[in-house]
Amino acid sequence: MINRSPLTIISWKEDFITELGKLIIQEAGGELADTIIIVPHHRPARYLRKFFAGTELLAKPCILPEIISFSDFLSRIMPQIREELPFKAAKLDQVGLLFEVIEELRDKSSGLASRLPYDRLKFFPWGIRLSSLLEELLRQGIEPENLNMLQGEVLDWAAALLEELGTIYETYICELKKRNWTTSGLDCRILSQNLEQSCAALDGRRLYLAGFYALSGVEDLFFRHLWENCGLRVVCHSDPALAYGEKGHFAASEHRNWIRNWGARAESPSPAEGGCKLPELKFHEGFDRHSQLAALEEELLESDHEDSGIVLPDTGLLLPVMHHLPELDVNISMGYPLERSALNGLLEAVLKLQENRNGDRFYWKDITAIIRHPYLKMLELDKEQPLRTIFHQWEAAMREGTPYSAIEDFIPVYSDGHEAIVKDPDATEELRVEVVRACMENFRDIKTLAGLADSLQNLAEMLRMRGGTLWQRYLLDSECLFRLMNEVIPELRQSSISHEEFSQSLVFSIFRQLISSQRVSFEPDPISGMQILGMLESRLLNFKRTYIINAVDEKIPGTDPNDPLLPDNMRHLLDLPDSRERENVAAYNFYRLIMGCEEAHILYQCGVQPGMLDSRSMRSRFVEQLIWELEKKSGKLIKPDNDFPLKAINFPVSAIVSEPAAIDKAPVLEKLHEHLARKGLSPSAIDTYVSCPKLFYYRYLSGVREPATVDTEGDRAGFGELVHNVLRDTLAPFTGKEVSAKDLNPEAVGDLFVERLMLNSLYLNLPFDAKKSLEQAGRHRLETYIRGMTPTRIEALEQTAEFSVNAGPMTVRVHGRLDRVDFRNDRRFVVDYKTGGLKKPAVSFWKQEEIWETVEDGDTINSPDNFLELLSNSSACLQLPLYLAMDSQTSGMIPHDAALVELVESGQEKPLFGKKMPEDERDEIISVKIPELTAFIVRHLLETPAFAAQKSRQCDWCSYRGACGA
Repeated sequence: MINRSPLTIISWKEDFITELGKLIIQEAGGELADTIIIVPHHRPARYLRKFFAGTELLAKPCILPEIISFSDFLSRIMPQIREELPFKAAKLDQVGLLFEVIEELRDKSSGLASRLPYDRLKFFPWGIRLSSLLEELLRQGIEPENLNMLQGEVLDWAAALLEELGTIYETYICELKKRNWTTSGLDCRILSQNLEQSCAALDGRRLYLAGFYALSGVEDLFFRHLWENCGLRVVCHSDPALAYGEKGHFAASEHRNWIRNWGARAESPSPAEGGCKLPELKFHEGFDRHSQLAALEEELLESDHEDSGIVLPDTGLLLPVMHHLPELDVNISMGYPLERSALNGLLEAVLKLQENRNGDRFYWKDITAIIRHPYLKMLELDKEQPLRTIFHQWEAAMREGTPYSAIEDFIPVYSDGHEAIVKDPDATEELRVEVVRACMENFRDIKTLAGLADSLQNLAEMLRMRGGTLWQRYLLDSECLFRLMNEVIPELRQSSISHEEFSQSLVFSIFRQLISSQRVSFEPDPISGMQILGMLESRLLNFKRTYIINAVDEKIPGTDPNDPLLPDNMRHLLDLPDSRERENVAAYNFYRLIMGCEEAHILYQCGVQPGMLDSRSMRSRFVEQLIWELEKKSGKLIKPDNDFPLKAINFPVSAIVSEPAAIDKAPVLEKLHEHLARKGLSPSAIDTYVSCPKLFYYRYLSGVREPATVDTEGDRAGFGELVHNVLRDTLAPFTGKEVSAKDLNPEAVGDLFVERLMLNSLYLNLPFDAKKSLEQAGRHRLETYIRGMTPTRIEALEQTAEFSVNAGPMTVRVHGRLDRVDFRNDRRFVVDYKTGGLKKPAVSFWKQEEIWETVEDGDTINSPDNFLELLSNSSACLQLPLYLAMDSQTSGMIPHDAALVELVESGQEKPLFGKKMPEDERDEIISVKIPELTAFIVRHLLETPAFAAQKSRQCDWCSYRGACGA
């Protein structure tokens, strides 16, 4: 037996890479060719090679040592242990095999597994979790038993799988071996069963295990065997106090357990004293992510960037951080989730298009989501991006159409009659057709993973070939495309279940699960300048100045992962590491990073985080520990202040502008006069001005049209017009005659409405429930009104009417169309149908002194600032009063009253005045008050200096809200 060497502890105050390199050169005497250095991951290997290449302690030229991660080391040594090289099963292969195992077990079992449904779609997410659990058991060297009596503790699927876990484990391994398949976990199991053979394969090599902290079960078994029998040298980056028999820092607990469990002796070239001395600490407390990034940018501008590292516990911070960095060279070393990339945004839009498809027609919003994607709009032809213009046409056309449309419905316009809209119409159309084929047509009716892989391959190739300089300018996107083409698509095409037929939902679900597990790796080259790293990627590296962003408790150490198959509180049943060990690892990574720098900036959020129960973001418990250490040293509490060590991030607060800016009338006054002279005003235009002058400007003077949009619930305006037309045509034969409910057939009126509704183009593409809703609502409203119709004599239908008002230097015409004019008891009535809400002035409006005194005074310039708001709130709607004035001047007779027909509910008439209004007051209102009020409003429109916004509830659905700034 070889003498077991002591574990060497390099102080985490020292640069581990440099000290490790010196130690290896010293012990090897400069001959490194037979040396193997096993490190936790690839990044420190790059730094170590750089050290060996640059150090003067090593004579050149020379053969560098083999520096390898444990996963690569395992792949390297397995061919010397196995007799034949097996097939490496990917995740989809494992899940497909597990489905067969579960199905066989389901037929034989008498327990919960026998009741599991034969449904691949429901099994797949459980299969993903089950394969991960089995891999972890294999890496830990644990042979599980069946876990019984878990019903009610976990979900039914989980209880059934755990009840047969031991059986599944054994069958799974047997099936892997029978098929000559392997996995990383199975390689670990085979390694643990062939320790002597693996040791023989390493005979004559000098072995170093560098920088590990917590070992898995198989790693612990294997490395201990190498340490006891093959002279393995273990070098740790930790608290040197452990080498002097002291307890050491709590974050080094796994190293302490390691030394105890192996019965090893530890040594360190550094003294124990000062090993845990904290560097200069600067805490930045922000109220959200943006405040942290602003503080980071400010600190970077004021400090030296050499030998600095920005550490991100959350990969979602990568892009925001990059946007806040000053102009300097940075290197990124971290994994970015492919699921969060812009590329996956396009893929998700493509899948959603197919999922919401209605036959051969696609939902307009799904088409819009695809053609709006920046990748497609940036496709190039001779350095031009012509699809931007064509896709804008396509979206505009869809907004004028139906909710569902076929791809063939859109025909691009490449010429305006004088010149081409794009540079090369033929090439642009060819590119458009290629995009449509790759993003839409190729994904129809996919039934296999291989078919999906082919469609994805065509889409990826189209993006790559047609992207022009896109992929050279956006390197992150380029890496994501590379990952899709070289990892995701091959696994979809080459797995054991690739050619099995599944439902579209299962195929898409498998793809989404696969995407969610993919991370795009970034390796810096060269490894200099400012570094941006994830927390795991920072292991074994030291920086002079360290910045840790978003150091909140849900990221450091992090919340327990939600595993419905084996919750954290049940992992002890299988002797698997739980959240406590994960916290130990997180504590070590955090404190090792802090101890190894001269200055640490820790930024975190402390405020209300919107979400479930509005939970409060709390700074990490490790940050609390550091602040506690400073408080003990200073003897006082440390509170957020404008200075360090705990600096509150504050921004200057300016007054909040509560009102959107008004629009000066002077530049458009000539246009306003022209509009009034040529078109006059309608009652709806007057109501618009009273409710919001700025809306009047946008709607009638600006020339900016309200954006068209597809109404997925039916065109309300079209529905109202249809109801009006049905009533007009029904009552037309009775013009000039007496008519009542007994003269009309309600069912025939309802049938006429349904008949015309079915001929409406918008109706044909509505969802079934919306169609039935419109049919039933329209029929019910019309039939109810006809059954309760008041006896009357119809004077006119759809009659135009108008009156004129003098407004200073000009006369303005107020005009419109009256739905119906009746005679009842020799009194004239104006009737207006309403399919929406009813709005009319209350009787008290005509006696509201504040309004009528202002109107009588006639001074629009000095009228109260809130006059229009008061008028709008008091009158609700002036349309019905204006109809009375219009009819009076057009017919030469003063109407007795006007009424709104409430078609929404009971079909009742709601009169403007009612029976209690005296006849002389009615005449005065119609003949005097309404014309005077109208004239005052028109003069207010002409004479006041600006179109001011009037905020109200209608701002919430106003089409011009963005332009207005309300």
